[in-house]
Amino acid sequence: MVGKLNLELDRSINLPSLERFKELGPKALMGVTQGVIVSINLKNLKYFNEIYSPREGDWLIQFMAEYFCQRNPDYVLGCRSYVDHLLLLTEGKNLSKEALVKKYEEFCNGFLDEVNKKYVRAKVHLECGMYIMQPGDDFLTAQDNARYARRSINNSYRTTVAYYSDDLRNKSMEKAAVIPDFRRALEEHEIMVLLQPKYSASQGHIVGAEALSRFANPEGELVSPAIYVPILENSGLISELDREVIFRTISLQQKWMEEGKHLFPISVNLSRMDFFERGFLEEIDQRIEQAGIPKSCIEFELTETAIVENLNEIVEKLTALRSKGYRIALDDFGSGYNSLYVLGRIPANVIKFDRGFVLYSIQNEIGKTILRNLVDTFKSTRFEVLCEGVETEEEKQQIVECGCDVIQGFLYDRPLPIAQFEEKYIVPEREIG
Repeated sequence: MVGKLNLELDRSINLPSLERFKELGPKALMGVTQGVIVSINLKNLKYFNEIYSPREGDWLIQFMAEYFCQRNPDYVLGCRSYVDHLLLLTEGKNLSKEALVKKYEEFCNGFLDEVNKKYVRAKVHLECGMYIMQPGDDFLTAQDNARYARRSINNSYRTTVAYYSDDLRNKSMEKAAVIPDFRRALEEHEIMVLLQPKYSASQGHIVGAEALSRFANPEGELVSPAIYVPILENSGLISELDREVIFRTISLQQKWMEEGKHLFPISVNLSRMDFFERGFLEEIDQRIEQAGIPKSCIEFELTETAIVENLNEIVEKLTALRSKGYRIALDDFGSGYNSLYVLGRIPANVIKFDRGFVLYSIQNEIGKTILRNLVDTFKSTRFEVLCEGVETEEEKQQIVECGCDVIQGFLYDRPLPIAQFEEKYIVPEREIG
């Protein structure tokens, strides 16, 4: 587990410790025209170490410190607050926030270009948050504000730098209510399970579905998954949500089977923590055995970011699930950097192309050619392919032309409550041709 460094000097990168940074910062500010706090996080260090070695990872951290401190003409003071985090006090020279964001975007991009040329197999990414100090600001609060800005990027590979605003803090305060709202919804059986259909364009009917969760706050307003999923992951509660959704899905499939209805695969999300909660996967398997439904009707879906840390352990457990007959899907393909490497390791059945990647690809002939070749490659090996987030007939036609037949998105249907989904899509087995 990542921890704080010693109190005097982090000798590995020749920077003050975090405690020393906090002590020296207010004094250093007296010689600064415009103090800017910058919080920088190096993403996927554990994954980098696995591919290249911890020794190379140490070099990477040293280079990061050298690049953002010694090469930055406006650098004043800095520290390594955690193994892969830097905190900097810099001179802003009264630049606007827009100019500062642009400056650090260019600075971060320069760092990434140098590193990714040297280490081409595992491209790293940065998340950078900044805060311009105001008269009377507390130095510790300013650091928190820069961290708020950095965390707002939330694993987006399309964004590198974010600037603090009061709205970010307000959102953080709103997020503090998520955990008690989730616990209440769980205890009172108010977690909603929605199903979004997956369609075969060539067959013209449903071939699967994805189970999604929702819950409301005490005022009856639905909480966005973009808000509650990261919070539950960080607080260690995500497995409770996953267990609830998976058990509800198993019960639903059992009900349909007993009613003589046609069954098809339903994908359920697995989080990284699910693989390391003692007995979690065994409990799921036992529940499915007791229900008597075909294991091929449950598809475990996970993202690249859930896999890259502790890759070997997760691959081992996924292989065991696959050997029992469960389906495995890799979600959001194309949204990160290391998907092809991950694909060579995990025993997946299904590749789900990220909506952003697909839309970007179909904008021109070169992109379409790349997408078509990827689809052909996957289909010619061992993968099924699905494009998600399809919203228009034009998008569907271009995707189908690129060889992808299975589609998920608002073009066909939104996520539906179970009763509505059953009414529209669940039919007796004999009615399926």
